[in-house]
Amino acid sequence: MHIDKIKINNFKNYKTAQINFSKKINFLFGKNGAGKTNLLDSIYYLSYGKSAVNSFDFDNINYKESFFSISGFFNNKNEYKCVFDKSGNKVFYENEIKYKSLKEHIGKTPSVFINPYDINLIRNYSQDRRKFFDQIFSQINSEYLDSLISYKRLIKQRNTYLKKVPSIYKIDTTLINSYNEKLIELNNIINKIRKKELDELNKKFNSFSKKLMDDGILLSISYSSNIDEKLNKALFEKYLEKDFYTKKTNLGIHNDDYIFYINNKLIKRVGSQGQQKIFIISLKLAEFETLKIKLAKTPILLLDDIFHKLDDSKINLLIELILEDNFEQIIISDSIENRLNKIQTKIPELKIFDIKNGDINERK
Repeated sequence: MHIDKIKINNFKNYKTAQINFSKKINFLFGKNGAGKTNLLDSIYYLSYGKSAVNSFDFDNINYKESFFSISGFFNNKNEYKCVFDKSGNKVFYENEIKYKSLKEHIGKTPSVFINPYDINLIRNYSQDRRKFFDQIFSQINSEYLDSLISYKRLIKQRNTYLKKVPSIYKIDTTLINSYNEKLIELNNIINKIRKKELDELNKKFNSFSKKLMDDGILLSISYSSNIDEKLNKALFEKYLEKDFYTKKTNLGIHNDDYIFYINNKLIKRVGSQGQQKIFIISLKLAEFETLKIKLAKTPILLLDDIFHKLDDSKINLLIELILEDNFEQIIISDSIENRLNKIQTKIPELKIFDIKNGDINERK
């Protein structure tokens, strides 16, 4: 998979821009705040229909403008385009044909984006980790995606009902039981797939982390869930009183978490900044390998400021990894001239773009 050309209008700090990329390795060079991350994020947006950085689409519209649009040309044949306006309308096109649902696009133009904000997967809440793994599993397993969509819809309906009912004695048990029956089925499906897919991803994660981490240090991921095969109606009934008073469904896979360890201790508590960065890079490379195998497509690899916080030996290891045939198109950003020079000596065919205040120029 590679992106040949991208056209951007009113996306973040870009008024208008067009870039023709190399099919192999590209380098975006510029000071912090120049727009390097925004450009990488625009490519990511064409993969997933959302920003990797901003939670709200409105925040992606250039100041004082009413819309943004991104068009990408992939593999010398397909154009994908997204338009979003301030009224909240988001439209996606494939070769000028409008999708009925964004779901139709998932998995068509996979990319893996490694950026400084990824550290929040370690430091923030469980919902961030669930979203990360949900996005991977949804691309490689259609049953998972369909089940997750149905599950979220049912949880929302059940919670809305619990907020409206005035008394615990006035709960419609027939309605609640109908929700519970469907949720039990979906919980079991999602839980089973998560365990299976994480087990496979973990093998890839372990392989990359051993290459990048110092000897004697073990990185690992475990899956934590408050449900198991014994999930049944009786258990939901046991939680009903708590559900009523908290006005939410307390039992289910929406409370699951993925626990990140270094030498069997929580990495967010004892890991150094460099160790946490290696954890994230290993995790994202495991995501890359998973998508490559399951989708039979090589994702575009987007590397934003990846060398920051790493010593020279780790930087050299990463460059060696990048030069392997495992990857197809890579787009790297950095703000340090010395690092660019070092990479350029090892990658002579590097295509370099200078970025300044949203202006992009190919270096000759």
